[in-house]
Amino acid sequence: MIAESKRRNALSAINAILVLARDKASKGECGELASILDVAEYLPMLMLEPADRTEAFREQLVGLAERDPAFEFALMRFDAPSV
Repeated sequence: MIAESKRRNALSAINAILVLARDKASKGECGELASILDVAEYLPMLMLEPADRTEAFREQLVGLAERDPAFEFALMRFDAPSV
């Protein structure tokens, strides 16, 4: 599970990953697309686990941002103050 205060941010981060992945695909930048989508596929599973996986969720976003700075946007969405 993700901390309740971070659930909306988590969904927003997943949205950002999918938007950025689609943009890369439309530009023909598909080299890393499979690994990007692997992360996007894994994140909802972390949200469904009974144990708190908030930090593991964030670590996945950090890993994406380290591989490609464009994905810092997803991390920023996750780290944003909760509304």
